[in-house]
Amino acid sequence: MEQGVSMGRVLSFCEWVMRFAYTNLLWFVFMLLGLGVLGFMPATAALFAVMRKWVMGRSDIPVFQTFWQAYRGEFFRSNVIGLILLAVGTIIYIDLAFIYPENIYLHILRFVIMVFGFLFLIMLFYVFPLLAHFEWKKRLYLKFSLILGISYLQYTLTMMAITALLYLVFAYLPGIVPFFSVSLLSYSIMWLAYQVLKKAEATEPQQKAHSAEG
Repeated sequence: MEQGVSMGRVLSFCEWVMRFAYTNLLWFVFMLLGLGVLGFMPATAALFAVMRKWVMGRSDIPVFQTFWQAYRGEFFRSNVIGLILLAVGTIIYIDLAFIYPENIYLHILRFVIMVFGFLFLIMLFYVFPLLAHFEWKKRLYLKFSLILGISYLQYTLTMMAITALLYLVFAYLPGIVPFFSVSLLSYSIMWLAYQVLKKAEATEPQQKAHSAEG
């Protein structure tokens, strides 16, 4: 009996390894189909759409069909959001690269830009989970990714820690990068973001009830 249970766990583990490797390959292929620049955002949005299903316990979904539908459906919207994020990120990077703190005012300015950079980083962690979870207008993804990231900072910091840890693992074992890098990272972020979304959706009815009572 115990041997059968152990064998079942091994098979389940191997199945999940194959799933992560397959979705990682899909991400690379569809990113290249969009010539890299136009493929990155929709491929990543599609990857998070698959990961969201898995996080919700729906591991039996048709992976390719789910990925392709999300890729096609999010191609325009995700690229528009990506261009906005790229513009903001470029401005922050240029400011930090070329502003040298020669006096107290430039020290303050550089600190303010670093704060904006940190808020921008927080936003990046939630944009794709929100794209996978909601059908909103484009500006709402940026707005609520920042709100959720700050409101549930403990989860956001955990995302950052896991990202740093996975970066070290992939730097030490570069051979696994083509198979597990993006898929493992997206699953980790989606799992944490989904916990945030459940908490946020659970508190919303309570807030409405309190305001109704008031």
